[in-house]
Amino acid sequence: MNAAVYALIANSCMAALFVVTYGVVAITYSRQRAAVWFMVSYLLGFLTPICELLFRFTDYRLLFAVLGYAAFLGAITVMSVGIQAFAGHRLCRRPAALLWAGGMTLRMSLLGGTRNSLPYEMLFQLPFALGSILVLFSIRRIAQKGPIRTLLMVVFGIIGAHFLAKPFMAASLGSGHSAQYYATSYYAVVSQVSTGVLLVAAGLFLMLLVIQKALDDTIRDAESDPLTGLANRRGLARAGPALLAEARRDGHGLYAMVLDLDHFKRVNDMFGHAMGDRVLVAFADLLRTVAARDVLAVRLGGEEFALLVPDAFGPAERSDNRASHLAGDIRALLRRFDRQGLPPLTVSGGIVRHAPGETLDDLIARADQLAYRAKRAGRDHILHEPVPVSVEPSHDWHDEAQPGRRVATG
Repeated sequence: MNAAVYALIANSCMAALFVVTYGVVAITYSRQRAAVWFMVSYLLGFLTPICELLFRFTDYRLLFAVLGYAAFLGAITVMSVGIQAFAGHRLCRRPAALLWAGGMTLRMSLLGGTRNSLPYEMLFQLPFALGSILVLFSIRRIAQKGPIRTLLMVVFGIIGAHFLAKPFMAASLGSGHSAQYYATSYYAVVSQVSTGVLLVAAGLFLMLLVIQKALDDTIRDAESDPLTGLANRRGLARAGPALLAEARRDGHGLYAMVLDLDHFKRVNDMFGHAMGDRVLVAFADLLRTVAARDVLAVRLGGEEFALLVPDAFGPAERSDNRASHLAGDIRALLRRFDRQGLPPLTVSGGIVRHAPGETLDDLIARADQLAYRAKRAGRDHILHEPVPVSVEPSHDWHDEAQPGRRVATG
């Protein structure tokens, strides 16, 4: 066996490994539907060297030459659709389908062409180069920024340039005047090895992106409340200190608002727990509606929620700050709950501003104390502490707190 055959065997083995790996990811992480597309892409890539080998060792050379071309072009076009799925965009399969159909039409028209000529080789490689460019544009739409995405773009840029350079390599090294001569040519070895190395690099970087996204999704799930989709206490513990540090660094205000739904137990008792869950989900949706992207909304547990509200402009001595405005919007929208077929609902709460030297735990605990006072004072209002206070660091609220219970009782 010559070096080209060894290169084909190596390429098929690497493609098979990617097929298995992406298959395992697709099964393990059900939300990673893009992994299925990548598995199919590398399955087609696996068939390409198999067709090349069958071309060498059977009498059906024309059949396997066309099938190998179709499989490889299919691998590239399917890859572009898979990256669209990975990016979370609506799948646009038409460009990939048109490119594959156009490429196959071009390939069939070249069957009687003059091999080992620059025009022939350029037309032969053109669909692969266009497919690489299509993949490259799909990668640019991935919102997941970072060095891995950048390196993947670089790799597919090189792959596209590689296909455009291959006609000149063929003209320089000689690809043979027939398919049989090509199979034993030095150009075949260079072509198979270089293409295999680049596609393995692409597969590795793509796998890193898939794994990174799967880990991000796992962390997001761990830090999100499964019922409402808001951040949970773990999410608060991760994101809250960053908001606190940013407020300290920029000299801005940061408010904590703790909200407790009034008489929520009555909702469960009178309408059932299914209705109670609907109310919690509706209230969480309400918070998402009124809160801007820089506001962290949290379900602390049970019917208790919290908001961390940055305020770059509100003076510390005024109570008409951004958090107070949000509280007014929340109470106003709650009055419309009955229009959604939900029980009438009110909320009690407390708003406090972060004080110098205060930890996140102390900030939430103070807002929680104020919310409890609002409930004891008759419910259906949100108390505001207008003047910042000096506090000493106290106990860790999430060490003592349990879902649905307060640490401080006033």
